[in-house]
Amino acid sequence: MAAPFPYTHYACPCSSSSGPVISKRASQLEPDEDQETFNPHDPRAAYSLYPLDHLLFCDECSQIRCPKCVNDEIINWFCPSCLFEVPSSAVRSENNRCSRNCYNCPSCSSPLHVTQVEKQDDGMLKPGDGRTGDEAYLLFCQYCDWTTLDIGVQFSRPTKITEQLNKARKARYTVQQPDSEDADKTVSKQLRNHDDAFDRLSVFYTEQMDETGESGNSWGSAYGSPANLARIMSLYGGLTHGALKKSREKPQPMREAAGEEEGLATYSPSDQDMDEETLQKMQTRGWDETASEEQALSTPANYGARFKDELWPAATTLRTKRGKRCRTCRQFIIRPEPKSGSARYRIRIIAHNNIPRLSLRPLHPIGPVQNPSFVMKSDHAYKDPILQPLSAQQFVLTLRNPIFETVKISLATPATTPGRVASRVTILCPSFEIGPAGDVWDEALSSSTSTIRPSDGGRSAAMASLTGTAEGEKQPEAGKIWEKTRNSTSVILEIVPGSLRPTSSIGLRDDEVKETVEEAEDDDVLEIPIYVRAEWTVDVHGEKGGEKEPKELGYWCVLGVGRIAA
Repeated sequence: MAAPFPYTHYACPCSSSSGPVISKRASQLEPDEDQETFNPHDPRAAYSLYPLDHLLFCDECSQIRCPKCVNDEIINWFCPSCLFEVPSSAVRSENNRCSRNCYNCPSCSSPLHVTQVEKQDDGMLKPGDGRTGDEAYLLFCQYCDWTTLDIGVQFSRPTKITEQLNKARKARYTVQQPDSEDADKTVSKQLRNHDDAFDRLSVFYTEQMDETGESGNSWGSAYGSPANLARIMSLYGGLTHGALKKSREKPQPMREAAGEEEGLATYSPSDQDMDEETLQKMQTRGWDETASEEQALSTPANYGARFKDELWPAATTLRTKRGKRCRTCRQFIIRPEPKSGSARYRIRIIAHNNIPRLSLRPLHPIGPVQNPSFVMKSDHAYKDPILQPLSAQQFVLTLRNPIFETVKISLATPATTPGRVASRVTILCPSFEIGPAGDVWDEALSSSTSTIRPSDGGRSAAMASLTGTAEGEKQPEAGKIWEKTRNSTSVILEIVPGSLRPTSSIGLRDDEVKETVEEAEDDDVLEIPIYVRAEWTVDVHGEKGGEKEPKELGYWCVLGVGRIAA
């Protein structure tokens, strides 16, 4: 694991859920997977464990939701430069790009700005006549100083930039064919019109599928769509023997596109001259004037560009605001505000605010606790804790309640951890209650007040003499809570790490041990699976003193303690 020790990862139930029961026989049904121990060393466990900050929560299903068990839904489309909202019906026709005056630099992808070209006076002493009809504008990049003058394009007005760019590009790369029979037919001079070729191919294949009787929209649609239902009814519904026999006849295969009118692009002998001309330009201009692959793929208008003076401005791509729905109940878990300039959420249900959070720390830390994010020197880098095998160690497990109800917690863990190295784990107090969460002021007051544990006289003195500690120090006891605050409870976790060397290898040499034991990756990492079950009651109608509804939640989590010493 890349996270620093100790860490806590939570398991999403979607990875362990089985398929529908109707697809299995009764003898093939697996037992309840909640009763099975979660194995963090299993290869599939890496795809189901997440930090708490990466998880969502569905209050309708009362389950944790990971990024794999939610569906994204597009709320709206907008331009990140002008924040103009684009209707979903116009997104496809505009190629998912802004159709206004928003363009990016083809050289460095920075936003371009419309700037007026400075007019030069005809004479030294003659002032300008004040005419505005011959004003010129251009697109200017403030980062790399690229302008549309580099490709020889100016604009007559500062609005409708897209329309003027299309006219300039069409006039440059499209010429008439005087020798052709059809004088109105145009061909591409240096680069092909990809949109026109795609449209011609789409029309050609649509006509071919209509001739063969296949529906073009039924392949990508759902099983219950009207197109598929109509197709199934036409095949099996109300057909006579002759019609059914005719429908079973093998359809004629579709032919492929045969010319440029149908969207076919072929290599002609005239293209060889263009390739030789391109090679000569590359030898003359050098590598610096050659367009990179990223620049050529920035927009469809630059797909055929070989040099930087052939790069056209790229229209700003549209962005989307997406909501997330639960796959089970189809309820919104995250729904942002539809306004493009707003960063707020209408609905945002995250697991951090709905399930108890677990944290682990050693009871008696060897050194000062430090955050690896604040380590400045490599000499004082944060080191993972090393656990001595077959030596009992105690840790403090803290559970914090984020909801405003009292929660009853039940913890369960296997006596020995799964995996090749078996370690013994004991929770001294597996069942307890956590108080409700309060506001920030109440939490600050509760954390500032300290409670003194009352002395029980001779019993504490006897325990102190047996353990060799001072009389005032607390001692872990079975069935008792270690520490309790307003909305958090801490219990003691006793761990006896296993040995990486097998028990039967005590009398063997080191080379013989290496031959008998094949240590896998991260076998020395001590990870403890813990099943957390939370129970609480809520008001049905949101009124105090009314009818109560019980709620429960169960999930697996993995505590990463440290690495076991060899």
